[in-house]
Amino acid sequence: MTDLEGSISAARATWNRKTVGSQRSNSEAGTLEYFEQIRAYRYGYETPFIQSFFQFSEISGQRVLEIGVGQGIDGVEMARNGALYSGIDVTEAHLNLTRQNFANHTLPLTLFHGDLLRTDVGAPYDVVYSFGVIHHISAEEEYLRHVRANVLKPGGRLMIAVYSKYSVFNAYMIATWLLKGRSCRLDDWRSQVAELSEPGSPVTIKIRSRREVQRMLERCGFTVERYAKRGFVQAYVPIVGKRLSPNGAVLTALGSLLGWYHCFICR
Repeated sequence: MTDLEGSISAARATWNRKTVGSQRSNSEAGTLEYFEQIRAYRYGYETPFIQSFFQFSEISGQRVLEIGVGQGIDGVEMARNGALYSGIDVTEAHLNLTRQNFANHTLPLTLFHGDLLRTDVGAPYDVVYSFGVIHHISAEEEYLRHVRANVLKPGGRLMIAVYSKYSVFNAYMIATWLLKGRSCRLDDWRSQVAELSEPGSPVTIKIRSRREVQRMLERCGFTVERYAKRGFVQAYVPIVGKRLSPNGAVLTALGSLLGWYHCFICR
């Protein structure tokens, strides 16, 4: 098995077992209440910056391909804003839940099951979007070059978010790994904490500086048009954190220094 095949296999096994974000809801999976609870947590607490930074309100009429659909939360928002949305994922559970989420809102949807390098996704697209997914792909540069050459139309936009090395959450994972006596590899521990993977069966997880990610994007033929570091939540601030607005000036400023996500919009 190649590194790429192993990466895909580990991702599929992890998220078929426990889908991304499912821990944010106590309702039956697939119901309207289930998706609303996950959406409320995503946009009201954890990542409230997504819609504004990635300018969902400005993609009406554009063809969008999302790499890694999750629960279809961002996909539904883009479709509500008039995007002609398609998504691709290797995880059957994510695809099934995304179908249900779109059906709940009677929104049009095109989904592809498989590896982007080996799947005809009906290119070209105006936008390729991927939040928190590219860093789980072992051969991500191969994917990015494929997106530029074969998926995006000339002048199209790549919009991604990936994990940041210099962040409170990464510091927390390193500290807890050290305190637990380093009984497993750091990447395995990070995968358990951040992705809820089983011990000994980590998903690929890449955590890098802004410079490292930007250089990778440039090597793959992209020009960065907009960047922000985000992902600093109320719980990171003792005592007074719960009084701060999740998308307010204080947490946004702290996120620009020690946030969990590098957010890029590229051409």
